[in-house]
Amino acid sequence: MKKFVTISCLLLLLGLTPAQLLAAEELLSFSDGTALKVLYFEPKIIPDNPRLALLISGSNSNTFMARAQFWLGKELVNRGWAIAVPIAPDNAGFGGSNARLLPELVTILQTRLGGSLGKPLLVGVSSGGTTALSIATRYPGSFSGVVAAPGRLQEGAAIQDLHGLPVYLRIGEKDDFRWNRQLDAMVASLQGAGAVVDAAIVADAKHIFQLDWDNLETWLKTLQ
Repeated sequence: MKKFVTISCLLLLLGLTPAQLLAAEELLSFSDGTALKVLYFEPKIIPDNPRLALLISGSNSNTFMARAQFWLGKELVNRGWAIAVPIAPDNAGFGGSNARLLPELVTILQTRLGGSLGKPLLVGVSSGGTTALSIATRYPGSFSGVVAAPGRLQEGAAIQDLHGLPVYLRIGEKDDFRWNRQLDAMVASLQGAGAVVDAAIVADAKHIFQLDWDNLETWLKTLQ
């Protein structure tokens, strides 16, 4: 991915322009023989301290869902982040066995993009936020933190020692699926497993809402 290819059609689908960023699409091969398509976006002006985030789209994590939920990725690109969006093989999502691919994907991206990027941030919205939490709780050592806005812990999920993993969790006060009622229990579970949790209810918000970027960027600056 050192040589980036502008993908005009993809940028238009995501509501972006070539003037805003560079984009690439690659089919990556994994050690178990799996082939995984990854969409990659970076701002044309790279900051002195480049940062990488993995955006996990919801449901089956296909290209359609990546497009529907890329508004969060677009905001991060506008703030100087590079974004990688894995597309799940066979429309199976990343909440199940495909989650095993994410730590190796991190290694591949670090090798291709340069080790100075460090661990990526894991981000997701709605079912993507839920999947991001699921992945992060399975492989906490692979990520600098996780943003789920909204997201929830899957019922009965076994959480291992999270070793101080930073978690930024936001849920709307009027969430359509009533995830807000689960927030206290989720925070207790995450903190009990060793996560450092910044969680809050967003006043008057439904399931999908605008983030408070001043607040989020303050939190992002605390990541190692």
